Amino acid sequence: MLPNVNKQNLGFTLIELLIALFIFTIVSMIMFSALHTIFNNQNSTERNSERFAQLQIALTLMARDFEQAINRPVTHVSGALENFNGSNTSATFTHAGLANPLGQIQRSTLQHTRYQLVNDTLTRETWDALDQTTQTQLHSRKLLTGVTDLRFEYYDKDKNLQNRWPPANQPGIGELPVAVRVYISLKDLGKISQLYILPGQKF
Repeated sequence: MLPNVNKQNLGFTLIELLIALFIFTIVSMIMFSALHTIFNNQNSTERNSERFAQLQIALTLMARDFEQAINRPVTHVSGALENFNGSNTSATFTHAGLANPLGQIQRSTLQHTRYQLVNDTLTRETWDALDQTTQTQLHSRKLLTGVTDLRFEYYDKDKNLQNRWPPANQPGIGELPVAVRVYISLKDLGKISQLYILPGQKF
C-alpha cells in the first residue's frame, strides 16, 4: 500500500506559476517606469543646473564690465575716436577690471569690450589693446546660447530712456549713460531684464 501523499508538497501548479509570472512582470514594468522617470529627472536637473550656471556667468560678466565702465575714448584703425557706443542690439565700451596680478604683465587694466548677439548666442568680444592698429586682435567668447533676442536701453542724466548712445541730439564723444538696461530673451527661460548702473551715477 502506497503512503498518502500530501498535495501541498507537490509544488506549484501551472496556474500558480503563470499568476506569479504575471505579477512579477507587472512589478518589473512599474519598477522600470519608476527608474526611467528618475533617470530622466536627474538628466533634466543636470541640464537645468548647467543652463543656470551659464546664465549666471553671463550676467556676472556683464555686471562687472558695465559697473566698471569708464570715460576713455579709444582710437580705431581708421583713426576715429569711440567712447561708449551703444545701439539697441549691441554695446561697446571701455571698462576697468582687467586682471594684471602684481603688475607683471605689460598691459593696462582697462579693456575695450563689446556685447552683441551672434546668431543665437550672446557674445562678448574684447580687443587686446585699447587703441587699435592693424595688429590688434579681436577675441570672441560665447557666453549664452539659445538667445532669441538681445536688447539694450540707455538712461541719460535726466533718466530719459534712449535706444542708442550717444543719443541722436548728443553726437560724438560725450558722457557715459547713467545706466544700461539689458533684455535677454531665451528659448527655455523666457525674458530676463537686468539694470546696470555705471560708476559714480545715481539712479
